[in-house]
Amino acid sequence: MIGLRRASHGILLATWLLAPPAAWGDHGEGGTISLEQAPGAGAPGGLAPEQVPISPELQDFLTASVEELRASDAALRKQNIYLAVYDLPASGEPSRAHWNGDVPVYPASVVKFVYLMAAYAWRDAGRLDFDPAFDRQLHAMIYVSSNRATQVVLRRLTDTEAGPQLDAEEYAAFSKRRHRVKHWLEGLGVDDLHTVHPTYDGGGDLYGRDAQFLEDRSVAGSLPNQKGPFFNRQAMTADDTAQLLALLATDRALSPESSAQVRERMRRDVKKQPYLARRITGGTDEGADLEVFTKTGSWGPIYADAGIIRHASGHQVVVAVFIEGKPAYRGSFIPKITRRVVRRLMPEAVAAARD
Repeated sequence: MIGLRRASHGILLATWLLAPPAAWGDHGEGGTISLEQAPGAGAPGGLAPEQVPISPELQDFLTASVEELRASDAALRKQNIYLAVYDLPASGEPSRAHWNGDVPVYPASVVKFVYLMAAYAWRDAGRLDFDPAFDRQLHAMIYVSSNRATQVVLRRLTDTEAGPQLDAEEYAAFSKRRHRVKHWLEGLGVDDLHTVHPTYDGGGDLYGRDAQFLEDRSVAGSLPNQKGPFFNRQAMTADDTAQLLALLATDRALSPESSAQVRERMRRDVKKQPYLARRITGGTDEGADLEVFTKTGSWGPIYADAGIIRHASGHQVVVAVFIEGKPAYRGSFIPKITRRVVRRLMPEAVAAARD
């Protein structure tokens, strides 16, 4: 069943791309970040799922494509698919389509690109310096998807540390700090990304106050219908994941320099990382003059990827896809749906490749 959000009408102007990135506000006295807030000010607007209209033609195409791929893949038919596509032309209005795009799902390592963006937002605001050691952690978090590096990064962003369980007062302060990235996203108008935890390897790196926070069933926005003990789990929707990537693609969440640096860290090349053949990058093989910037995720029943496809003309497409089911799916749906999207939305790239 496709859960379609109602699109607002008559909101967008043809000059939407000219809107400036979000300005930085003053969040806290004495140049510090308050426990409740993080760097960032008002939302840039114009790219939220409820503001970008669903294209009936693109929606029909995406629905038919998903149904056809499911019909030909018995393993895929056992899965839940959460998918969102944003079409960002070089000029003119954006549009989108989705399949279960507004349903929360556990994001696995896809969440790491959110923390990468947050680190640059903190730097843009003058609240964080990238020393060489921290820069190496950012690289490890994205390129090899290190969970340990992600723990270092999120603790730096939120001024939290690992350790034993906390008493009620100390825990309340810890919980507020752990919401900093989420509050920053809300300041951008991205409301459905519950990004409050690092990722863990197991074997002892999840304990004490981290486990205490994961077990807190009172935290709003966590993955619904959890049976415990970890009631407060990460949750992202494909719609809002794609929205945040669209802001990154158009330099609206960060400064243009930082946006470019974040994308560069997310640049993908299937020759260097062959496993990407079964992700978004693998679905761009029929196009010419394309760059791909993504973050993949795999964990247990989750198989996911989310990223930006950019053509030399300036035309960009965002794809966010999460697949969830048991037994775990590791098939070819992600490159196949990406390939269809590229053929449909970027014919200039396909034509150039054929020439």
